[in-house]
Amino acid sequence: MKKIIGALLLPLLVQTAFTQEAPIKDEQLRSLIQSAVTNYPRIHELEEQLKADDVKKEMIKAGYLPTVNADLTYNFLAPSPKVEFETPTGKNSLAFQPYNNYNAAVSIRQLIYDFGKTKLKLERNEAERTLNINGIDNTRNAIAYQVAQIYYNIQFLQKSIHVQNDQISSLKENERLIQAKIRNGDALEYDLLTTQVRTANATNRQSDLQTQLEKQYVLMEWLSGVDTRGKIAASYAGTYREDELNLILEPGDWKKTNYDAQQIEKQIAVYELDKKESTIESRPNIMGTASGGVRNGIQPDIDQFRLNGGFGVGVSIPILSADRPKLRQKMTQVQIETAKKSMQTLEATIRKDLATVQKDFQGIQEKLGNTNVLVTQAQRAYKLAQVRFKEGLITNVELLDAQTNVENAELQQVQLQYQAQLDKLESHKVVGSKIF
Repeated sequence: MKKIIGALLLPLLVQTAFTQEAPIKDEQLRSLIQSAVTNYPRIHELEEQLKADDVKKEMIKAGYLPTVNADLTYNFLAPSPKVEFETPTGKNSLAFQPYNNYNAAVSIRQLIYDFGKTKLKLERNEAERTLNINGIDNTRNAIAYQVAQIYYNIQFLQKSIHVQNDQISSLKENERLIQAKIRNGDALEYDLLTTQVRTANATNRQSDLQTQLEKQYVLMEWLSGVDTRGKIAASYAGTYREDELNLILEPGDWKKTNYDAQQIEKQIAVYELDKKESTIESRPNIMGTASGGVRNGIQPDIDQFRLNGGFGVGVSIPILSADRPKLRQKMTQVQIETAKKSMQTLEATIRKDLATVQKDFQGIQEKLGNTNVLVTQAQRAYKLAQVRFKEGLITNVELLDAQTNVENAELQQVQLQYQAQLDKLESHKVVGSKIF
């Protein structure tokens, strides 16, 4: 019994492991996906926006560099205070400042130590950059799934058109038989007209399918930049060409593969840094300053321009911040808890969607099994009807009914194959498998 259970579980384990490695095996589809995620304009737009993070990084690093200012000032001050005193030569006066005051100076301000505030800003910027990169990859993966769905839709429409063409050929063959019977007096013109109406309706359905196919080609070219008209082949043996996707049965370690989950985790990392930043904003800054230049107003000759300069070290200590760091911490903690709840919601949604896809797939497989039998039976019945019609044992209406049964059964078979393929693709999308 254990051996039987092990034999049943082994394919599932192998299926899950292989799915994580290469869910898309069709080389043409993989090439189209790669072209889409490389050339789609939205991706280029997001990559350009990513450059802003590099600029922010340089701006933050600039906080370590000195700031240099040049100042040129002129002031007219009156009255000019002075004092008079007696000298052997008579009365003299000493002015403490000139009426015209000139000053030209260059000042330098340099951060000496900020107790890790700039370093933390760099860490936050890097965390935000990682978040943005993950967002771009998430967009790439979403585009990849769009390309895959369009690709399978093209195959479905090609198969449907193939079925419709077969039915049109059968109807035209029926027309030929009826025309021969009319010449022999064994059939009525009504039979021919009825068949021609069926042929016209089938031709219209074929035209509708062809229009839908052209629309899919347009969408594929819009996403991938590749004109795929006549280049995507679909087999007609009942399965999709060399791309048997596996159906995901369990979420597995979905947090490592799901880009939405990674986005939440990286957003939490940014929030954690925001919280830490709000706690260290009250730390002081130690600054060094130096200045030098030329000015007048220096005793004893206040009108003469002289060199002057100075330097110093100061400490700036925040006492009361307008944005209230404690409230910022509280708000950030709320955002963190909300993000964690979002992760739980995402997990519940994944399990629900995966279970829904599995149930739908099981139902499709049951229908597909019955439909495969129905197709075989309908084709056999139609061949018998053709023989009986040639021998005059059944009417044209009965022949058309048999032909219609074949058409409906084959179209239903193709539709179910397409839906099964989409369910497999959806199971990968639900857990967040990377397909680009």
